[in-house]
This record gives sequence, C-alpha cells and structure tokens, in this order.
Amino acid sequence: MSKPIILFSSIENLSNNVFNIILWTVNLFCFCTGSYIIANHYENLNTPNGIQDCSNVMLMICLTVLNSLLIMIGFFKYLFVSIFTFCSSLLLFIYQLVNYQAISKECRTYYTLHYKNVWGFNEMCIIVLGFNVLMYFVKYLNFRSLDTKNSETNENNENNEYTGNNKKYITINTEDEEAPLITRQSNYENDPRLFHDHIYESN
Repeated sequence: MSKPIILFSSIENLSNNVFNIILWTVNLFCFCTGSYIIANHYENLNTPNGIQDCSNVMLMICLTVLNSLLIMIGFFKYLFVSIFTFCSSLLLFIYQLVNYQAISKECRTYYTLHYKNVWGFNEMCIIVLGFNVLMYFVKYLNFRSLDTKNSETNENNENNEYTGNNKKYITINTEDEEAPLITRQSNYENDPRLFHDHIYESN
C-alpha cells in the first residue's frame, strides 16, 4: 500500500520543482528586461527631453523588477523572502490593475506613441505579477496535498507496525485439575512450550 503513495509523492515533488523552475525563469526574464529598460531611461526620467513618469508607470516597473529579484533570491530556501514576495506580488498586482484602469488617455497615448517598449513592458509586468500569484497559490495547494499524503503514509505505517506487533502474541489454554481453564497471552518467540508436543498424563 505504501509504494503507490511514495510514487505519487515523488511525482508531486517533481511537479513542485517544475513549478519552481517556471516561476524562476519567468522572473529572471522580467528582471533582465526590466533592468535594461530602467538603465536606458533612468538618467532622463522626468527631464524635459526624457521620459515623463505619468501615472507612476516607471515606478511600478521598478517595483516589479525588484519583486522579481526578491523572488529569485527566495529560491535559496529563504522562507521569509518567499512569504514576503507572495504578499508583495499580490499587492502590486492589485495596484497595477487599479492603476492601469485609472491611467488617463493622454498618458496612455504618450507612452504608446513615444515609448512603446516601456508601455509594453508595463503591461507584461501586470501579467508576470498575476502569474506569480497564481503559481504561489498552485505551489501551496501542491504542498498541502503532499503534506496530507505524508500524514496518511505515516498513519498507515504506524497501524501496520501496531498490527504486526499484535500478531506476535497468541492465546494458550492450559488445564489444571484444581484450577479452572486459564487463558493468557505470551510471546511465542520467548515461550519454549510451543516447541514441544503437549503430553497428557493420566493418573
């Protein structure tokens, strides 16, 4: 009974590793692309001849890139960082959706006409943040399922061990002339009488 559960658990561990690789790869791409865009426009940000950060588009790009960096750091088994990046991804995703709907028509036109790459990456940031939240939720469900399977496996092993120990004990009936029938349990491995024939002597 334990072999299928162990096999299923190993498959769940493999799927969890696949989720981690996908999440890490997506955020690596987001971090590299965002870093390139920030490096090209950082010096000219909010200058007369540079990009104007209307509706905090560049600010949200910077925060998303930083969030992707923290997610990559979180894969080095820092649980606190993983919890923090899940919360930050969720908050940034919600704010990005609200901010995207609130962007004025003039600001949207400004980006689409003069900085298509920045505007396109800003939309990609929203997708990446939503993807992060989804993957964290899937990883949590996978962890809960694996934890439940491990608990069931431990309970089955304990029950099997308890049953195996009980099988080591048998009931022996002895009859005496003066005493009634006595029933008792004894460990058959330590009871030498089980290795001899019963001999009944008559008076």
